[in-house]
Amino acid sequence: MRKGRVVVLTNMKGGVGKTTDTDLLAITASKPSLFNQKVLLIDVDLQANTTSNVKRTFNQRHFPQSFVKAVQSGTLKNAIFPLTKNLDFIAGSIAEHELTDTIIDNSKSKRDRYLYLVKMVDEIKYDYDYIFFDVAPSTDTVVDAIIMASDYIIAVQEVRKMAMEGTSNFIGKYLQPMLDNFPEEAHFQVAGVLPALLTSHKKRQIENYRETVEVYGRDNVFHTIIKNHDRLENFGEDGVSLEDYNDRKMFGLFADLFCELEARISSFEKTGDVENFTYQSKYFDALENITLPLGKEIEINGVAK
Repeated sequence: MRKGRVVVLTNMKGGVGKTTDTDLLAITASKPSLFNQKVLLIDVDLQANTTSNVKRTFNQRHFPQSFVKAVQSGTLKNAIFPLTKNLDFIAGSIAEHELTDTIIDNSKSKRDRYLYLVKMVDEIKYDYDYIFFDVAPSTDTVVDAIIMASDYIIAVQEVRKMAMEGTSNFIGKYLQPMLDNFPEEAHFQVAGVLPALLTSHKKRQIENYRETVEVYGRDNVFHTIIKNHDRLENFGEDGVSLEDYNDRKMFGLFADLFCELEARISSFEKTGDVENFTYQSKYFDALENITLPLGKEIEINGVAK
């Protein structure tokens, strides 16, 4: 049986690169030459940016069904579209707002609303090693239902003071009450806080990063850091590619992110925590902008191969 882990990268604030991060993590995990995982990527954001990115990356224009229509039909199976041997996709649409009404209209209680997607996700969960959701930067009815169907949450945090406060509120005032209110049903863990959009030459951001580590503890903050990279912005505009050494750096960065995620998951599953957790970069040193030995082995061969 496959691992069947459901992962959500999320943040209450937009503009932190969450969609690009989710897309690259899914693509990197699925690449046969890297981790060879069977992955399903699901777009649930109203803006459907992941769907646009997938269209550009894989030269696809049409998908059988959107996530909204699939949920309204009662099963996600008919919406699944294979992009590569290892990577499947469920498209988003601008009609995502309709999903809130669907969940509310078909739920008899608050509990039903929170658990609305659990059975649908469980129906397909073990067909995959990983399912990655790209969700809206909000805490609405749809996001509630996705969180409750998830196993691991990655809190993506821009290294700015206001973003740090937002992450604290997201974990303490949103996720924790969900765990408290649904102790039998909620089974997700916060895999860690993922620092993003760091500009290493800006002293204030480095101070904020260090403060993040102090607040949450070294164990609870990802060692892998998503710095500001022009190439990541280009991926969001033009689609994901692996055509030159700059692309390879980004795949190295997300290879490290996936390795660290797996190590964190392993710690949770063995001990129930990430106490005394450490991770050493293997593919790319983001702070020093250096490609490490394993990163140099990443073959420049497009992206979908």
